[in-house]
Amino acid sequence: MPGPHHASAAHAPLVVLVGLTGVGKSTAVQALRTAVPGAAVLPNRRELADRIVIPDAQRLAGEPLEPVRDRLQRFRLSARYAEAHPGGLAHALERYLSRGGEAVDAPLLLFDNLRGEAEVAYACERFPAARFVVLEAPAAMRVLRLAGRNDAFDRTESASGPAPAALLARLERVDGLAGLLDVHGLAANAEGLDPEAVETGARVVAEESLHYDIGATWRRLEALPAAQRIRLDTGRLSPLQVGDRLVAWL
Repeated sequence: MPGPHHASAAHAPLVVLVGLTGVGKSTAVQALRTAVPGAAVLPNRRELADRIVIPDAQRLAGEPLEPVRDRLQRFRLSARYAEAHPGGLAHALERYLSRGGEAVDAPLLLFDNLRGEAEVAYACERFPAARFVVLEAPAAMRVLRLAGRNDAFDRTESASGPAPAALLARLERVDGLAGLLDVHGLAANAEGLDPEAVETGARVVAEESLHYDIGATWRRLEALPAAQRIRLDTGRLSPLQVGDRLVAWL
């Protein structure tokens, strides 16, 4: 394996967001951009997947090169890429930055985002000066965010009424969901939302849990100096509080 990435001298300092879908990464990016005027936002995870990861994964399987919108299929293609290229999206980020000339004059580069221990471990090796913002939130809250309940951070409490039977039946069919959250409580809190959107959000959250362990990811980052990593729970902190913590950390 080649040595550490040496293009950093040609680029601004790199801050990498780490977190699963629905933890509030977009809000954190905005807070960082406000804190550092002129900060450049790199193509995000979805964009790099579209440009690099998915086409490569399709080539590996001899499949036609075509856009993939289904989120679960994107997970599987990303896993195939990671089997061939340890580091997954971190490997794709390195490929992107190695082309040179990316926001050389920016005071800070922001990347949204990496997930899982393998991606973070690769990034720590290849970008040894990078700093990492780890965001997390309860699984039920993430499902509600994906279903479109809120625009920022949702501080939903467990509903006390009965869960809608039709929605509950949908959620009980989602493999692995019951091991992550209270399905009855989620169904009750999601009353009034589009049942299909709630089920889709639940499937995304459940699928991600199969591939990424935020606890193991954080344990890997704890080996870094404290100034290089911060962990925030957006289930407990408001967007304003998250922004304040990030400004102080920078």
